[in-house]
Amino acid sequence: MAIALFVMLRGWVIAAPDANRLTTLDGSDPFHPGLASARFTTPQWIGETNVEAVVILSIDDLRATAKYETHLRPVLERLKRIDGRAAFSIFCNACPTDDPQFATWLREGVSLEVHTLAHPRPLLSTNGFAAAANNFFGGIDLIAGIPGNHPVAFRMPCCDSMNSASPRFYAELFHRTSPEGRWLSMDSSVMMLYTTNDPSLPRELVVEGGHERFRKYFPTPAAGSAKVSLGAFAGYIRDYPYPYVIGPGCWEFPCAVPSDWEAFNAHGATNSATLSDWKAALDATVIKQGVMTLILHPHGWSSPQQLVALIDYAVETYGSKVKFLTFPEALARIEKNALAGESLRARNGGDNGVRLLDVDGDGFMDVVIGNGTRQVTRLWQQGSRTWRETPTPTPLVRDGTSTQVRFGIVRSGSVALLAPGDRLGAWEFSDGIWSAQPELLLGLEGVLSGAAGIDRGLRLRDLDHDGRCELILSNPERSGIYGWSEPMKRWQKLDYTLPADVTLVNTRGEDNGVRFVDLNGDGFEDVLASNEQGYSIHLWAAHVKDYLGWKRGWSHEIVRNTRGDKPGPREIPPLTRDDHNNGAWFHDGYLVVQNEETAALPDKVWRRSFHDLIAFDMPPPKSPEESRASIRVRPGFKVELAATEPVVISPMAFEWDATGRLWVVAVHRR
Repeated sequence: MAIALFVMLRGWVIAAPDANRLTTLDGSDPFHPGLASARFTTPQWIGETNVEAVVILSIDDLRATAKYETHLRPVLERLKRIDGRAAFSIFCNACPTDDPQFATWLREGVSLEVHTLAHPRPLLSTNGFAAAANNFFGGIDLIAGIPGNHPVAFRMPCCDSMNSASPRFYAELFHRTSPEGRWLSMDSSVMMLYTTNDPSLPRELVVEGGHERFRKYFPTPAAGSAKVSLGAFAGYIRDYPYPYVIGPGCWEFPCAVPSDWEAFNAHGATNSATLSDWKAALDATVIKQGVMTLILHPHGWSSPQQLVALIDYAVETYGSKVKFLTFPEALARIEKNALAGESLRARNGGDNGVRLLDVDGDGFMDVVIGNGTRQVTRLWQQGSRTWRETPTPTPLVRDGTSTQVRFGIVRSGSVALLAPGDRLGAWEFSDGIWSAQPELLLGLEGVLSGAAGIDRGLRLRDLDHDGRCELILSNPERSGIYGWSEPMKRWQKLDYTLPADVTLVNTRGEDNGVRFVDLNGDGFEDVLASNEQGYSIHLWAAHVKDYLGWKRGWSHEIVRNTRGDKPGPREIPPLTRDDHNNGAWFHDGYLVVQNEETAALPDKVWRRSFHDLIAFDMPPPKSPEESRASIRVRPGFKVELAATEPVVISPMAFEWDATGRLWVVAVHRR
């Protein structure tokens, strides 16, 4: 039995609401939030009324403790002067778990987190997927073996210097459990860039010398180096300094730009500009009421004195408004104060039926909980900075299995929730509560049925950008697109569907490699489908032109090939492999793919611009004889060759005169 939760929001304040803002709940894209996304601010989860922002200081690459103790001691002592805690997180590789230094650090408040066993660059490398899994899960079990330590967070090696944070990792590894049954709850591998696009930030914080202050830190190659090439780094988000959720069970704490490696790469070790920009990033984070997560290393790229100076600046400028936390402390506060004691992951590591989304359209994240022990919707009240609860009317998971809940904006002024199967029902969210609305099932007879836990390709997406989601059902057995008719008070099947042989899921209910993305920049999402069987691209017909065959829907087919028919540089890699995510995402007008097969490429990724993806393959020029032979005329007419290159080059204009002669203005070769 499947359950669909359809959400449309009351009080959406902008002129053209984004009815697709909840589609991120359907996947595991690690790079989905941005400036327009609903915020999950520090006051929503910190549990202290005076705290506006959080700083998490963290350092990578630990294998032996001595170097780290020397490097960190001044920093730890400075942190302890604030409230007696050394709130600092260390990401560890393979290391001796019985080192007595660990016990000292843990007593002081330090946390020990996971950074893989062998620090592969990238984790998904040519060594293969099994090696990556062993490296990741082995790191979890090893660091959990340090007496008294309970790791909760992971950081991808070199996430600040190369495209190593692949969607394939989050979809296929992070949500699984280790051989010893352990799992993590948090990740901190996505870089977060402040830009000039955010109107809430003073220009002096994001602009320096007429240029964007923080963009200079993104990886660019030194002369003769093999580092990521200019413009190819795609492992970041913009203007969203808040925790967010990847898939059903991963808290992402994005990392502040610059890390100390990025600073070293931009202007050398321990440069004064690094500290200046860290202070500016902290100022921006306080304004945004977010989290500043800093990536550090003990390799001389930054100094302990710079970190102490940053802590001094935070304390002297903001006092108790800024809180220093470790990753476990941040997780504990989120679960206690925002999730009412629940976790994203159940006790067995599976989906616990907890979702973050902006239910009431006020621009702040709310929490919808629906599992075997609790069904409650928690609404953030920004005015009073408190949470208000109302019952969630149907579960999001049942017996550890997802009920295939879907969220979307269906009609203005309310939120709809549909539960199919033997518990078929529909509810709307308005005036702060869920209320039964059975009319929202009309026209969907038979559409919402299905086996428990099996994804049948049911999605809610605003395809025509009218501010209301259409309902898509797309699997090999049944496909259709339905639109809500307000006058008829029912769903009606529309006269278009997904392109032929394109389905969102395969026969096993797994991802079939179909993505919606605006490839031609006309404001409408096109369809890119690529799996192990083949690939195709279909553009949305923003302007219906029957004489060109452009009908409503994705009627403009750019390419369709069976896998292997036309191998070469223009072949699109599969977006899914063996029913699973193959590591693709969309960034700044590019399709980017990172996995075991791309790790040997110069930038660790396969990249193709949207422009190149939809460029037509032009046929080669014909010879004069071939051109004449291809022309068909009616009886009584004939075709004669008048001129050809090199006599005429680049015709500019032509015209027939009264006697039937053709006159051509052209560029002539001399």
